[in-house]
Amino acid sequence: QQVAKALESKFGEPRKAALTWRPQNTVAVDDEVGEKLLKLIDSLNEHDDVQNVYANFEVSDALVEKMSG
Repeated sequence: QQVAKALESKFGEPRKAALTWRPQNTVAVDDEVGEKLLKLIDSLNEHDDVQNVYANFEVSDALVEKMSG
């Protein structure tokens, strides 16, 4: 609470605030596994009942670019 109050007094009230879960440990995966995981996350995000999806894996930038294009 003290940090939030200090930031608010310095910068003003936030327009938006949200909690985000970030992993303490990540796991690097190869492109084959990464592609499957990215497809799974995409499918989960499209489901109406899913609000947020969190993961702790790392994939190459090239794979992310390939999958998003």
